[in-house]
Amino acid sequence: MTRSLLEPVPLPPVDLAAFPLPLTRWERRSIVVRIHRLKYGPLHWSGGRGNPPAGRFDSANGSFGVLYAAQEFTGAFAETILRQPRQLLISLSEIEARGLSILATTADIDLVDLTGPGLSKLGLDARILSGPYDVCGAWADALYDHPAKPGGILYPSRFDPSQVCVAFFDRISSHLDAFTVPAPLSEMLSDVAEVLDRYGKALDPG
Repeated sequence: MTRSLLEPVPLPPVDLAAFPLPLTRWERRSIVVRIHRLKYGPLHWSGGRGNPPAGRFDSANGSFGVLYAAQEFTGAFAETILRQPRQLLISLSEIEARGLSILATTADIDLVDLTGPGLSKLGLDARILSGPYDVCGAWADALYDHPAKPGGILYPSRFDPSQVCVAFFDRISSHLDAFTVPAPLSEMLSDVAEVLDRYGKALDPG
């Protein structure tokens, strides 16, 4: 039977803990890029205890926080600023409100790898990258509770699948350091213009 594209993203199986996870090890001193609002620090965790879930892989039950980053500036930019693909002009105020931080891991970290065959190994497909957040949160909770104790989830950007992103679980918070102080994107307009051109967008100074 051909699987319908309208079929919902499945919830994690109740016996997930009995099966091995598709893990990729990120070695100590791995570098990630984070674009964030300057009112928050570089190590800001989304959701978590006492906070409603906001990001795709935030815990549905609020048991842990999540920090989102990317391997490259391009991926971080696409995930944070280009979330409305039909929007051709990007407001300068959106750029001025954000900064770039470089983070480094201080220990080896195992990540659940959803960038390739790991999706199928978990009975998933790429719709988990664009489906309802509540299902993704349920998967995040199940993966967090797995006996392998992964440090987060590695996944392709929804807005540019060639870019690799990571959702770190706060259990590895002591193994993640800000490598630099935040650099305002307003001081990186040549880099911003290059990424905007890649995606066919332009800056709206008004």
